[in-house]
Amino acid sequence: FGGFGGQKGYRQQASYRGEDLHADITVGFDEAAFGCDKMIHIQAADGTGVQSLSVHIPAGISDGKSIRLRGKGMPGVSGGKAGDLLLKVRVGKRPGFERKDMDVYSKVTIPFTTAVLGGEAVVQTLTGRVVCKINPGTQSGTKIRLKGKGIVSMKDAGRYGDQYVTVQIDVPKNLSNEAKRKLKEFEAACRNGSRGAA
Repeated sequence: FGGFGGQKGYRQQASYRGEDLHADITVGFDEAAFGCDKMIHIQAADGTGVQSLSVHIPAGISDGKSIRLRGKGMPGVSGGKAGDLLLKVRVGKRPGFERKDMDVYSKVTIPFTTAVLGGEAVVQTLTGRVVCKINPGTQSGTKIRLKGKGIVSMKDAGRYGDQYVTVQIDVPKNLSNEAKRKLKEFEAACRNGSRGAA
């Protein structure tokens, strides 16, 4: 009689992807605006020590956004892929500037005479100083829009936000008697002028 043959049974262990890891990274205001490369040091996923990773910070990234480093998380099980490392970006402050999405906001203080007579004011932007025209009769709180002086878009490198500059008027406090007399003459002239126009 012929014998009966059979296959030797075995069980294959399932493979699993490794877990994602989460960490925070702090960057400066300008580093987030223009982009940069930073070296970070974190605990290795296998617990063997500290590993150093180079991280590219894309230009225009905002506070709270995450950068994904693929394969830098926990190792997989039974040949599974390693998880990812998710870095939540914390953007620092820059004195004199406030950011909202792609737009930035700042202030400029001008002399009382410039507000009345008009002139120019030097405004600091993210890329340097620019000269802005001040119209005669400018009021405190007036906003000047500097088109394209804001933050670059992460999705479109050719698109930028704007900068909005709020004008503050420096009202003189300690005036000489001569200056006070001149201001009174100025006030009287303005009143006479408004009556004549009426």
